[in-house]
Amino acid sequence: MREQDTFASRLTQLIREHNISHAEIGRVVGVSGQAVGKWAKGGNIEYDNLKTVATHFDVNWIWLRYGDDAMTSFSERRTGSKVRRGVIKSIVENEQRMRLALEVAAIGTWDFDIVDDEIVLSDVAEKLLGVGKNGFRGNKNDLLGYVAVTDRARMDEALTEVIESRETDFDVTHRLTHGAGRVRQRGRMIEDDAGRLVRMICVITAVES
Repeated sequence: MREQDTFASRLTQLIREHNISHAEIGRVVGVSGQAVGKWAKGGNIEYDNLKTVATHFDVNWIWLRYGDDAMTSFSERRTGSKVRRGVIKSIVENEQRMRLALEVAAIGTWDFDIVDDEIVLSDVAEKLLGVGKNGFRGNKNDLLGYVAVTDRARMDEALTEVIESRETDFDVTHRLTHGAGRVRQRGRMIEDDAGRLVRMICVITAVES
């Protein structure tokens, strides 16, 4: 599976082109630099913050969030202001519904940038793993710290096998370091256009005892 053009990749490219730090963007938007870092790694971004970021970089917010295909579709359908408002309303509502569905279903996600050795957790994933109020910032070893000691070696082995390309994906159910609950983590490696394994994405769900 090849890595696609994503909001995170477009935002990262803009950051590089303008030579601006996450902290500087955070001050413009009114959030922390860590929050901007999450967006650049695939984390969720609120609509108002998205519009502010797009305005700062002087780009179309639909392109920034959804890419060239969305812009083409938007242009083809844009015959007047009423239709334009309808298209925008549909885009925003679809994203809000998807985000709400994930939250209601208690489905968390995380994205592991193999090159930079950094993992970004969604808010739901942080709750499921028992991450503290300061949030999660770290790599694979930091993530393993939330896995119960008795299950940690098994989880570590599963992640290592995927990273080293011995497996294409993993599916591990384990107990947590904090609390008595269990979660199921299902992940897969993502390739870039050159066929190199550069990212890992994972879905986390709670497991009934």
